[in-house]
Amino acid sequence: MPDFLHIANSFATDPMASLMLAIPISFALIVLSEKIWWVHVPPAFVLLIVSIIFLEKRHLALDSFLVGIFAFPPLCRDIPNQPLLFRIGILWFSAFALIAAAIYAAGDRVQHVTPLGQLVNDRTSSPVTIMRAN
Repeated sequence: MPDFLHIANSFATDPMASLMLAIPISFALIVLSEKIWWVHVPPAFVLLIVSIIFLEKRHLALDSFLVGIFAFPPLCRDIPNQPLLFRIGILWFSAFALIAAAIYAAGDRVQHVTPLGQLVNDRTSSPVTIMRAN
């Protein structure tokens, strides 16, 4: 049982693990979306809530894939036949998975800037600096 808790904890706290869970779920639900066109919304809503509550900062790769999951039901409602639904669904989620992977890969290269609050707290006032210089 502790293994399942560890897995659930990693999905709740690691954005990449959540993304790796969201991608196969979205592909698996394409089959059900033929009958129930809104089937992608509940898993996306759950992942969004978990992301907001447990992750300490927003993760753009997971959020971009969640946008794709939320945007698919209105699109899939208007697709006339099953083969076309499968083709469009696979292309749709593949495109959003590639976008999420590119965002995740680019996120490691970004230089993190010092938070503004830390800069303000470390700085002394101007008159004190002028007095100290004399």
